[in-house]
Amino acid sequence: MRSRFDAFGKDIPRDPLTRAADADTEVEAIAAFQTMDVWYVPDPARAALRAELGWLGELADEPCQFEWFHDTQGPGELRGCVRKQLQWHHELERRATGEVPYHRLCLLSSGRPATVLDAFGFQPDPARPGLYRTAPGWRVDLVVISELPRTRETLLLRLLGAGVVLRDAIRDLVALPEDAWEKSIALPWLARLHFELPPEPSARTALDPEEEEIVTEAQQWFEQLKQSLREEARKEALQEGLKEGQVRTLARQFEKKLGRPLAETERSVLTERLDRLGPDRLDDVLLELPADALAAWLADPAAG
Repeated sequence: MRSRFDAFGKDIPRDPLTRAADADTEVEAIAAFQTMDVWYVPDPARAALRAELGWLGELADEPCQFEWFHDTQGPGELRGCVRKQLQWHHELERRATGEVPYHRLCLLSSGRPATVLDAFGFQPDPARPGLYRTAPGWRVDLVVISELPRTRETLLLRLLGAGVVLRDAIRDLVALPEDAWEKSIALPWLARLHFELPPEPSARTALDPEEEEIVTEAQQWFEQLKQSLREEARKEALQEGLKEGQVRTLARQFEKKLGRPLAETERSVLTERLDRLGPDRLDDVLLELPADALAAWLADPAAG
């Protein structure tokens, strides 16, 4: 991993896109054992869900290879991404035993890579500030995160930014309504940043001050959200009876995160683990795990 933000940056394109199709990270580009940050193939049956993703959904309207750079990339990094694009296309044709359409490469850059834009002839898309395209035959797009407008449609992409852009994106995320789907899907990302900040001030001396400020802000929001969930559970418990209210509130929160109703067996597991592990542990699991890992936690009899 190049920095503490690397996993964060791969999850942000992958997790929202998974709502609308399968999206994989660290896909091997076979010929040189390289990996793509995210490989995405849209599901036509879930086009409406993809439309909810804003600009990220527009970029993913066809098979696409996403590559993210927290630090502004140079010509060598771009050539490496194009090499993976060519090798992966070759592998797809080998598997299909025939010709397949040449897929798009989308580069996501936190800052403006002026040398790359000039050297490779990228041109701005007049309809999309911050989006640059090469000649059509190359099928390479580049998004400059720092140049995106500050709107909800660009929020998921701006969470891939750096410095002020990332800080503002986190604040925009916090300001969304409590039931916003972006909040539920972003919790594992911010939880990761929360746990990567060393607890002791003396251990933080190696951190960039701007980076520490961002991670600290994510940590504060994470703790506030945990407290909010616990307060909601307590209020519900007073109204419906302590045990029954806790289970019902937790079940509703788990269903919101999973995007589906809980099965009866999962409700039983939730009740048993509330008794055995306590509400604080269940709050942590709910906030820290992405939807697929949360479902696996419910299905694993040994999970704690």
